Amino acid sequence: MNLKKIKILPLFMILLLLMCSCKKSVNLERFEVRNEGIALNNDIKKQISGNTSPSRTNIENAKTVYEPLNYNEQKAIWFSYIDLAEFISGKSKSEFKALMSNALKNVSNAGFNTVYIHVRAFEDAFYKSDLFPKTYYLGSNTYDPLKIIISIAHKLNLSVHAWINPFRCGTVENLNSTSDIYTVKKWYNDKEKNGTYIVKVKDDVHLWLNPAYEEVRQLVADGASEIVKNYKVDGIHFDDYFYPTTEKNFDKSAFKKSGNSDLSSWRIDNINKMVKLVYSSIKKINTNVKFGISPQGNIENDYQLQFADVKTWCSKDGYIDYITPQVYYGYSSTSPYLDTIKRWDKLKTNDNIKLIIGLAEYKVISEDEYINNDGIIARQINDAKKLSNYGGVAVYNYKNLFSADSKFTERVESEYTFITKELSE
Repeated sequence: MNLKKIKILPLFMILLLLMCSCKKSVNLERFEVRNEGIALNNDIKKQISGNTSPSRTNIENAKTVYEPLNYNEQKAIWFSYIDLAEFISGKSKSEFKALMSNALKNVSNAGFNTVYIHVRAFEDAFYKSDLFPKTYYLGSNTYDPLKIIISIAHKLNLSVHAWINPFRCGTVENLNSTSDIYTVKKWYNDKEKNGTYIVKVKDDVHLWLNPAYEEVRQLVADGASEIVKNYKVDGIHFDDYFYPTTEKNFDKSAFKKSGNSDLSSWRIDNINKMVKLVYSSIKKINTNVKFGISPQGNIENDYQLQFADVKTWCSKDGYIDYITPQVYYGYSSTSPYLDTIKRWDKLKTNDNIKLIIGLAEYKVISEDEYINNDGIIARQINDAKKLSNYGGVAVYNYKNLFSADSKFTERVESEYTFITKELSE
């Protein structure tokens, strides 16, 4: 054999192996398929990635990682625990399913694409949880409301964001009847942690968790993670219930031990730690599940009353995916609607974060400017669309738009017509 050919052969074999390896399919785990409108099925993923013959490992990975359904323009509506309570209290599984199916069809037909479902309002769960007791609204029923909601909603192409109040607990009566197996009850029974980890607030029947403590923040993060791990939710949503009071006695002991001198800055830092922890905990399970917060529309109130650092959340990575300020103001209010949404538009400087404007549809039956101006919510939606950072709108809440008292029917139906028209454009 020619000696020159022998020397060339190894090089030829190496090139052949490299060429073969290039033909291998792309690993789905490393090929990020993003779609804000429709959750892609596995067949479409294969077409995009060029993987027509995936390995068994890739098939198993595709089955275990849920691809969330989220939209580029969010058109959301809040379902509060009050809405859910009416569908659940004294109702069988089939009755709840029928009521929820009707409600979600109403939402879809109106042009909404996202629902914020209140799954934990008082450290009670409208889902199966190892961390929190089931909501007493379920009574002796053992069905899983969240599982049913997700199943129905996804068939209607509705994105489901599980809405949580992170720190608000039940009343003393509620806690006394809660099983001792749950962390919150253990803190309530603990002489050192009752009054520090879990606190009674003046003029409030509810007890509150104290975000000053790492264990409390971890419980909040674990609670969000548990939902993302066990359910095909598309997002986790917090509202504006952070610190329940500005009173110094609320966290006096923890503040003293911290060595800090500025109470406000220290509280803001505590909330930031919690938000960041929740965000990272969710992303460890599913990077595409969204995390959003709906703070008060008044930015000064967010800082001075809630100790919510909305500027940081809107400008830096690692805190939230979207923000939904509750701009529940009319055009002529003390915090005028247009001025307020423009402030939020300017505040949101991170392109990775969406700005969703929260609107108070319930005011069309309770506040003069809203009562006397047909189509005011639709007008506000239209004005929100003109923002440079517009990412959608959210309407509060289901009951007031779809199940208002009969004496308000004519006014609400008029507003509904304007809203659905604007959502469709």
